[in-house]
Parts: sequence; structure tokens; C-alpha cells
Amino acid sequence: MNNKTFHVGGSIEKALKGESELHSLSVLQEAWKTTAKHFLSFFPAIVGLFLAQMALLLVALQVQLGSPWVFFDSIVNGSAGGEVSVEILNAGHWANYWSDVLSAPLFVGVTLMSLNHAVGLPSKPSHLVKGLPYALIAIVTVLLSSSIQGIISEFVPLLGWLVSMCFSLAIILICEKRVTPLKALQYSTIAVLRKLLPITAIYIAIVAMFLISFATAGLGLIWTIPFFFNAKAIIYRNLFGITLQVTTVKKGEDDNTPTDKEDPQVFNA
Repeated sequence: MNNKTFHVGGSIEKALKGESELHSLSVLQEAWKTTAKHFLSFFPAIVGLFLAQMALLLVALQVQLGSPWVFFDSIVNGSAGGEVSVEILNAGHWANYWSDVLSAPLFVGVTLMSLNHAVGLPSKPSHLVKGLPYALIAIVTVLLSSSIQGIISEFVPLLGWLVSMCFSLAIILICEKRVTPLKALQYSTIAVLRKLLPITAIYIAIVAMFLISFATAGLGLIWTIPFFFNAKAIIYRNLFGITLQVTTVKKGEDDNTPTDKEDPQVFNA
């Protein structure tokens, strides 16, 4: 059995210096094609992540309000002309916060799948759980990034959006480069700021896609959410690069393998 390692895309050094190649239109075009190619295998994992987040959201609302339907009834009545209490709004905020934090391992699984797509490798819906080995460090990273972003957003909402964009690659860095959460946030921020214009253009296009998706009663999210993950993976590949390991098993080394076989993998994805 032989292991060969290949590196695709940029590097940490290039990303921190702003020397990586990144063109917004090219990223969007590639993300569109990639989403179409891997849609059937990727979408079930997206659904799994969504269901997990919804379950965690309902549990958090149950703990805070006694019943999650208290929140939804209040929102519906508020939109019909009533007032939504501060307690209800705070409960919704914290429920969403903890839902994002605790679902981080599954978020990592979806992210690892999109990294496979970015280097031309397939993925399976079962790969959703590939993020579980990174559960603790992923939760810590999301906890840090969400807390910092939330505090900044309270005072300057627009700056909070910028911080969110700057932190967007941190979760991938801790898994693919095996750096600490603080280093990941630092590297992600510097790399994004070095390529702020093209990355902003990409995210504006994605936000527009989300707005259109909501205008279609949410049906467009079926495409937009997988597209978002694939676009982010392509940005990461172009900035930081992805290490690809190919394992070659030769005839005779494995009794169950009668012929040569190459098994390409991206880290543990």
C-alpha cells in the first residue's frame, strides 16, 4: 500500500500575503457547475444538517419557554399586528445561537463534503457524520466566532456582517490544516481582508440568491444552500489549498483486492 500526497490550490503563506488567485466570477461559475454535478449526493446531507439544527432549536425553545410553540405563536401574532415580548425575542436569539454551536460537528461534515467537491472527488450522504471527530474543536470555534460576531453586531451591524465573512473559513482551517481555533480565526480574517473585494462580490451574489430563494417560499434554498457550501470550499481551495491523499493498494497486498486500486481521499472526508 502506497500513499501519495498532492496539494491543490493556494497555501497559508500565499493567503496571508494576498498572493492567492481568486476571481469572483470564476468561483461562482465553478460553484454552479459543482453543485449541479454533486447535487443528488450532497442534498440529503444538507437536509440532515437542517433537521438537526431544527431539532436543537426546538429543544432550546422548550427549555427556555416550556414549549417551542409559544415562540412561533408569538411571532405569528406579532406579524399580524401584535407585539413580540423581549423575552420571546431573547429566547429565539439564544435558541438559534445554541443550535448553531451544537450542530457544528454536522456543519463540519457538510463542509468536508464540499471540500471533496472542490478537488473533483465525490461524496456520500453518510459523510455528514465525518465531522464528529472534530466535534469539540468545531464547537469551540463556532462558540468563539459567533460570540465575537454577536457582540460586534449589537453595536455596528454592518461590521458584524464583515466579521462573519472574515471568520467564514475558520471552521475549514481547523479540520484541513489542523490549526487551533484562535489561529484559524486569525488566518481566515487576514486572508479574507487580503481578498476583500472578490470575496465580498461572491457573498453579495450568494445573499441575492438567498433573497430570491425566500421570495419563492423557500424552494430556492434547495439549490442555494448546497451552492453556498461549494462556493466557500472553492474560495478556501484557492486561498489556502487542499491536501489530497491518494492511497494505492497493489495486487497481493490485500486478499480482497485482486487488482490495483486507487482510493483518493481528502484528509478524513
